Amino acid sequence: MRIGEIDRPTSWPADVKAYIQALAETVPAHVTDGGDLPDEVDLAGRDIELRDLLANRWLRSFHATRLLDYEVEDVQTSGLRALTKSLVEDRQDKALANELITRAEHAALRDSSVFTAGDKWAQYRVGKICLAGNAQPLHDRPHRFQHQLSNWGGEAQYATSAWDHLDSTRVKRLGRPAIVVALLDVSDPRVAVVASHALIYAFVASHRCMANVGSQIDFEADIGGSQIEGIWQPGQQEYDQFKRLPRA
Repeated sequence: MRIGEIDRPTSWPADVKAYIQALAETVPAHVTDGGDLPDEVDLAGRDIELRDLLANRWLRSFHATRLLDYEVEDVQTSGLRALTKSLVEDRQDKALANELITRAEHAALRDSSVFTAGDKWAQYRVGKICLAGNAQPLHDRPHRFQHQLSNWGGEAQYATSAWDHLDSTRVKRLGRPAIVVALLDVSDPRVAVVASHALIYAFVASHRCMANVGSQIDFEADIGGSQIEGIWQPGQQEYDQFKRLPRA
């Protein structure tokens, strides 16, 4: 299937480009920031038409995380799994089996995850994979990815007060920062759920070369290994283009 990228209108199929161009012409000239676009023009009702045009086409998206070497291989082979308690505990168990953490550290990780600590946060992330729908925020808003790239175990591991009190800084910093490049089918809005505003706003903002073009996708399904286009880490040109992301 053809691959498109929100930040690169030249990669869009001709029908998508024509559709977005027609809508972009309705945007007032004074709107130059993608963050302001939803308040200026109501395009949400046109999103389903864009999704239909994107059927059977991949959208390149980006998942920020922190991975151990064998986890890089696992993701390349098997892809990304939607968040579950089992996923979090499997990562803990495999780190113990590979002698990267002690039994005491394993127990502390169990106790500090959102599933054990009882944090209400978990209900908003379970069953999802959080991705940036385009790369521009990795350049312009790197602070949004700081926690994901700096803490091992995923958001369900570090998003609790118990994590803050975990004694071992070494355990928190296991692995290395990683941007997983995933190819998504975003045609079904029930699976590729866009946080905040509709996906169409990012396309229109990109076509108009606006500042602050961004789209967060909460993908409510696993992403197979065949959909993993690459894994970028510090020292690789693809990762190092993002000057303000963590290097260690």
